Amino acid sequence: MSHGLQFQLSYTFSKDLATDLASTTGANGGNGLVGDQTNFLRRYGPDNFNRPHRFVASYLYQLPGPQNLSSAWGRLAGGWAVSGVSIFQSGHQLSITTSSPFNAFGMAQDFAQLAAGCTQTVTAGSLEQNLNNYFNKSCFTSLPKIGPDPFTTGFGNSSVGMVRGPGQINTDLAIIKKIAVRWPVEAANVEFRTEFFNVFNHPQFADPDTSFSSATFGKIQTTAINPRVMQFALKYSF
Repeated sequence: MSHGLQFQLSYTFSKDLATDLASTTGANGGNGLVGDQTNFLRRYGPDNFNRPHRFVASYLYQLPGPQNLSSAWGRLAGGWAVSGVSIFQSGHQLSITTSSPFNAFGMAQDFAQLAAGCTQTVTAGSLEQNLNNYFNKSCFTSLPKIGPDPFTTGFGNSSVGMVRGPGQINTDLAIIKKIAVRWPVEAANVEFRTEFFNVFNHPQFADPDTSFSSATFGKIQTTAINPRVMQFALKYSF
């Protein structure tokens, strides 16, 4: 604490690699096998829960005020403080998958097939402009056919963790007012708090649908954090 200000900053760089999606976080070892069951190197890559960069700042600032908090002026102008937590984090590393009912090797889920000539899988423009088209859908196509049967398919060629989901920026803030009451002990006080969650009402979007087989492929349909929420609290300490 210095001049009424204290803060803590933390930065995390993380990298989690796995042979199967969600195998390090999912219940009972993940979401099931995706892709070539005989080639673990083909399935090896970033797990889909990982956020490579995360920065967190927490802070508290006690505003300057009268020294005597028991006086009328002290009760009015003193005891004010502002505190908060701000989080900045990159998006998940996502894999594009597809259902594979006619896979020649019996795998129901596979990585999607990249279309020839695709150079940009994520659409240009702001996130808000691309909520219904987060992915460049023309970059993906049907799985390749193999053998004499016109329905039998092989494995897709897209890589693990090839696209990045939406990042997140969020700030929670509290305005605090302490009033000295000096009863039943000298240090007794009443604290009133006004708390704002997502104080700037910044949209926090969830990941898009990453299944090429889905009717909502490439669409972001939900938010990950609520819009601004405000609450009040009153605490008596003695």
